[in-house]
Amino acid sequence: MKKNTIRRWLCMAMAAIVSVSVLAGCATGEQPSSGSTSGNAGIGGTTGEVISSKDEMTIAVYGTVQSMFPGNDSKLPGAQLHTNLYDTLVTMDKEGNIQPLLAESWEQLSETTYRFRLRKGVKFHNGDELTAQDVAFTFATLKETPGSQSNTAQFDPDNFVIEDDYTIVLATYEPFAPFLGTLCHATMSVFQQSFYEEHLAAGDLDLVENGTGPFKLVEWNEGENIVVERFDDYFNGPAKMRAINFRYIPEISTRLMELESGGVDLIQEVSGTVMEDIKSNPDLTLWECSGVNTSYLALNFDRITDTKVRKAIGHSIDNNLLCSVCLLGAAEPLNDYLPSTVPGAYSTGGFEYNPELARQLLAEAGYPDGFKLELSFYTSADNRRMGEFLQNMMAESGITVILNEMDSSAYTPMLNAREQTAAILTTVCTLRDPHQTLGKLYSDLVGPGGNRVNYIDPDLDAMLDEAVAETDSEKRLELYADIQQYLYDRVVYIPLYNMKTMTATTSKIRGFDLILPTNYQKYNNVYFVE
Repeated sequence: MKKNTIRRWLCMAMAAIVSVSVLAGCATGEQPSSGSTSGNAGIGGTTGEVISSKDEMTIAVYGTVQSMFPGNDSKLPGAQLHTNLYDTLVTMDKEGNIQPLLAESWEQLSETTYRFRLRKGVKFHNGDELTAQDVAFTFATLKETPGSQSNTAQFDPDNFVIEDDYTIVLATYEPFAPFLGTLCHATMSVFQQSFYEEHLAAGDLDLVENGTGPFKLVEWNEGENIVVERFDDYFNGPAKMRAINFRYIPEISTRLMELESGGVDLIQEVSGTVMEDIKSNPDLTLWECSGVNTSYLALNFDRITDTKVRKAIGHSIDNNLLCSVCLLGAAEPLNDYLPSTVPGAYSTGGFEYNPELARQLLAEAGYPDGFKLELSFYTSADNRRMGEFLQNMMAESGITVILNEMDSSAYTPMLNAREQTAAILTTVCTLRDPHQTLGKLYSDLVGPGGNRVNYIDPDLDAMLDEAVAETDSEKRLELYADIQQYLYDRVVYIPLYNMKTMTATTSKIRGFDLILPTNYQKYNNVYFVE
């Protein structure tokens, strides 16, 4: 396979969960806040707590699941569900360190090969045992699956070696530093070869599941709800909840009402509009943390070529005010290309809000009377509020923002074709690796899924190639620091904000964890107290 082809697929969706919107969320770290007791107490709870007999939980989700097959659904609602139905070879702890899951141990044999030893006795939901053949088949299949080809782009199935039923050597074409982190992604969940082949032939692969996770699918009413039940033979012990009902409730106001009334026990994707209501309610707990969901102003290099104009736009936006007033505290100002939650984040100093400097730069660029900027977004109340806020703010710098509100069916094709002048681009660094975000800027990714700003730079390509192949962690982070400064100097993207991850629960929940850096919440340790 050609190097450029490998790189293209890797970076087009390595993040696997990338959205182009104004408001979204992703997480690392957690902090509960409410007037009630909260936290991750073990069975028995804190002193004086009594374990409830309630063994069914209802969760309000904001989006719908597209497929039960992980390789066909990389969006957050699907990935969240799959994390509870399937397992990956390895996972991440709170600090982003790689930990065993289906693989009990591993070793790097060379720059391009890794040996994994699987746990013995791991059962699929149909009772069959997991083997190395299933692992080899999983990654070879995902390499040919459009929804997951990105994560497996560097995989070299021809050089996979099954040493025995519980030992496999995985290979990559070239040295690839984020390899182990990539294996943590929900789209890399391991599935059974015979089950896959049977249901692929039957044409119902998207409707069925047979994972190794703590829960198994029992009911799916599309567009309404999904019910899962405890898998008693889970290798890590059975879940505390007997069943979980995932209800689709798109509006945050409705999700909150259901939580307050007891109709649901947990709501995902809390926004700033309801944050204070939750904090002030002693019967609810707000779990909030710094995230890995970053938003940038993406200026098309084909349409705005002058660096001074681009810098002027950067100096016309007050990120602090944007977060506190427009987003109501649900986001943190982002002044650099990576959030602080991602290793390798480098401080460039950012674009300080300075309307006077912005006007000066515009004049030097030949726009003494100001500059007109078309800002495109897809139709939603949140996006419209964001657009109007930026419009009013940037007027102080002599920039007239023309809002271009579009139906989502037209918006995404426009971005794929790079026809926007400016848009707010949100990307999620779930794997906490710099390449997941910065790698989208390869010159050969000008096409659907990557490099939405039309930035063509062979020198940057070479820098990215060097960084992603560097296996010395300190040297690698130094390379990414150089890359971030390089991008800042050329105003490739204008950082805006990093969304917090916020989930709300009843105060009776224990064992909940919001700190997985991948943003995928497993619910097998959740229980209720009286």
